[in-house]
Amino acid sequence: MYDEVWQLIADFLTYREKTGDIEMYRFKNGKPIIYYPSSFLPPKVTIEFKDRERYGDGDRGINWCIRKSEWSNDYFDYIIEATINPKILAGIKDYLTAATYNDIDLAAANFNKISQEISPLLHSFSNYRISRIDYCVNISLDEFIPECTPMRFMNLIKRSNIPPHYEEWMKYDDTAHRMKSRPESFYLKSKSVNINCYSKYLQLLNKSEERVKKKRSPIDQETIDASRNIYRFEVQCKYHKIFSMSQKAKEAGDRSINKYKSLLDPIICTTIVSDYYKKVIGKGDWYTLSTAIQIIKSKGFNSQKEQHLINALKDVSRCRSLAKAKESCPIEKIGTFTRTLKELENLNINRKRQIIGVL
Repeated sequence: MYDEVWQLIADFLTYREKTGDIEMYRFKNGKPIIYYPSSFLPPKVTIEFKDRERYGDGDRGINWCIRKSEWSNDYFDYIIEATINPKILAGIKDYLTAATYNDIDLAAANFNKISQEISPLLHSFSNYRISRIDYCVNISLDEFIPECTPMRFMNLIKRSNIPPHYEEWMKYDDTAHRMKSRPESFYLKSKSVNINCYSKYLQLLNKSEERVKKKRSPIDQETIDASRNIYRFEVQCKYHKIFSMSQKAKEAGDRSINKYKSLLDPIICTTIVSDYYKKVIGKGDWYTLSTAIQIIKSKGFNSQKEQHLINALKDVSRCRSLAKAKESCPIEKIGTFTRTLKELENLNINRKRQIIGVL
């Protein structure tokens, strides 16, 4: 195995010298350094395509990592990881389209073609186990609330639910002197699944600025304008989640190594995105606080139930997010509060944002 690792490193080095298309990096103090051959094999080497202007963001849709296995006590036990962007691998070069199940076969074929150009030790797509999948859907609001700016909409999204065992991703802001999340996304993390809802428009603006700082051409204005009312809801299933799903696929009769036909089945994709969307964003129509209260009063509930529902609306409005309203709720009342939120959903009132009354 150790000899194979050295042979694979040598094959990458040969390809680098022959084509100039890739770069190899080792890491020192967490920073990437260009890797040159020596008698020392680093614990981690990453390989990336570097001709981004030619192939577009995503480095032809594939990069590799050769690293020590964290699952083995053998010092010389290394594994090869490939990270792919199936959209780029399938030849789709625009910034807005999301890959679909129909793109995977072409992506796999191109994966095999590129890999074999470099080394037979990279094998084929079918030889790799899948350890992470990012399921996603694009949501266009052009026909729903076109007057709502991307930043305002993201402020609404950030008032959504944070399910148990999740926390919002944040980093320290030197200007504000406190932890802050990215303004263009609502990014929740857990051990097995990350959830990210973000504005494609704000993302592309940031990406375009980064390209200019690196003295590369900016993203064209037509693409940025086309993304203005597009939002992406993404469910990033990590190793533990994928392992569980793979076991179920195996029990259902899928004996392939990576089980991609099962894991990427359109019904599975739709179910996963829908389930996590309901957990975070919720269901129901969006209303201002006053309109939502009028709807409740029009239903003819008894005074006690009506007041419970209205109080829940006002609690979320006061706390400015569902997650904060749940945090502030006394533990002995959290069950009642949760049931009340469910009743609001049954009334087709989105319990997470529009009850805040910001539109």
